[in-house]
Amino acid sequence: MKKWLIALSAIPLILMGCEADVTQGFSEKNLQQSWVLTKVDGKNILIAEPRTVPGMAIDADLKVSGFSGCNRFFGQLEVTDGNKLRLNGMGSTKMICIQDDQATVEAIMTQSLQAWNNAALENNILTLTSEQHILTFMPEEITEDNEEVQQ
Repeated sequence: MKKWLIALSAIPLILMGCEADVTQGFSEKNLQQSWVLTKVDGKNILIAEPRTVPGMAIDADLKVSGFSGCNRFFGQLEVTDGNKLRLNGMGSTKMICIQDDQATVEAIMTQSLQAWNNAALENNILTLTSEQHILTFMPEEITEDNEEVQQ
């Protein structure tokens, strides 16, 4: 009797192993919008007016264009495994950064985007984690709504 119970209790475990793998991550379509950089390594980005806030726009072909603090950049987004991405073939303008804070944000952002990042998209917050830095982005329309509420 005990042998039958043991055998029957093993069946659910075997069947659970036959279920389809659940795909984690998000679709490329979820990335297709304008994103504003809000944090670097967990610290808020504070941009004094009238400076432009760093961010990027991702189109349907995964072409990226953006502003990194001093310069405009562009490239092709490469997404693998549903949660890893990087910017391929990045090109940019070559303006000189006068403010140190802009230069620091730009260097971190451009280096991080060109490296492989683990990407997480949760509650409209895109987090890109490379070996050295964590970049946090929010959709542009949400950050604009937050600015209107704070004023």
